[in-house]
Amino acid sequence: MNAGKNGMSDYTLVLTGTDGTNVVLTGTNPKRLVDRLRAKIAPADRRRTKGAGGIRRLPNGRVKAYRTVVDPNTGEEHRVSRTADTQAVAESRLREALSEFERTHRVGYVRPPTVAEWMDHWLTDVCKPRLKPRTWGTYASVGANDIIPAIGKVRLDELKPAHFRRMERYITVEQGRSSGTAGSAWRTLHKALEDAVLEGVIERNPAVKGTAPRVALKERAVLTPEQAADLITAETDDTWRLMWMLAFMTGMRQGERLGLTRDELRRDGDRLVVLVEWQAQRLTKREVEDLSKGVECTPLGNGMYRTRPKTEKGRRAIPLPEALAAQLLAYIERHGVNRDGLVFHDDRGLPLTGGVERRRWHRALDRIGAGHEYVPHSARHTTATILNRLGLDDVTRTAIMGHSRVSTTNEIYTHVELDRLVAATDGVERAIEG
Repeated sequence: MNAGKNGMSDYTLVLTGTDGTNVVLTGTNPKRLVDRLRAKIAPADRRRTKGAGGIRRLPNGRVKAYRTVVDPNTGEEHRVSRTADTQAVAESRLREALSEFERTHRVGYVRPPTVAEWMDHWLTDVCKPRLKPRTWGTYASVGANDIIPAIGKVRLDELKPAHFRRMERYITVEQGRSSGTAGSAWRTLHKALEDAVLEGVIERNPAVKGTAPRVALKERAVLTPEQAADLITAETDDTWRLMWMLAFMTGMRQGERLGLTRDELRRDGDRLVVLVEWQAQRLTKREVEDLSKGVECTPLGNGMYRTRPKTEKGRRAIPLPEALAAQLLAYIERHGVNRDGLVFHDDRGLPLTGGVERRRWHRALDRIGAGHEYVPHSARHTTATILNRLGLDDVTRTAIMGHSRVSTTNEIYTHVELDRLVAATDGVERAIEG
């Protein structure tokens, strides 16, 4: 420290590196010197070390503070996170959680969390690594729209039957939504609370059976075989005529049809078989971020992603009626497949979306004078109704519809002979075509 020309003291800071080079800073204000020194060395320290954690602003405006910790007993990594309206509160809650972890080596809470706090932790740290994107997105939507606004501030250990009734009233009375929506919210919360018990956050699940809302059963409107035939015949576009034929004659789900690839078409003797392995789904950015390595999810464009069917039961083989098979192969010959192997795509090679299909479906309904209460998924119900009328056994019907526990062609042929599946799809074709 030396006296400057204005009578003020000069300070000198010298930082010597391992290579012998020096960083020398001088000035009259020691605090500013330190700040300047930090600015000099900060670039080397910007990347966080593993486990350092961070702060993240969520889409709803709240702030999440998180850190990865390692259990010294098992060597397993756990992400500890806490959410709040401000960064300061989120960091304070995180420090409490980390202190609790140091004491117990469990990712727990100093006090039982509120429903909102637990839902955030449950979705991010419990559900995200093990659920498929669409399922996770459904849970997240139900939590944000139906559960948290109604009872989000209530602590888990203070939940009583009255709180579940409050949630039901919020959904059905204040929001004017259906009892089915209330039932979905209760089931989601029940699952979240069950996991809270498993994680040792609470001792018992307060969402006992008696707290579930009564759900009014609503029958889905189903087109008759005759109406299905009229809808197919009236369709003027060959893409959508083929799409409706697949929907009614095979019972394939929307995502399975939109995601159909050339590789899923296999020959078994003289019969063309669809080996359902994939589906195309429209997913949000939030649904696909931070996916675990075991989740198969490939972007296709137009906001669509290729994923596996919802369950292993959905992976199945469906023999196509001969006329439908011939039309499908001729369609591929004319239009080709896109770079991802998709059979159905637009002129730019991008996948078709569920929204586009719904609009085309409504036009098709308008042509035959049917109301819009019929949705594309109702085609599966038409298929199931025809299969039942044909007197087919349960094993054959569930194998066609994708409700049996089978995942490969061999497993399907072990349980259901190909001839029986052929008879089933041919029977559906005859019922529709007449």
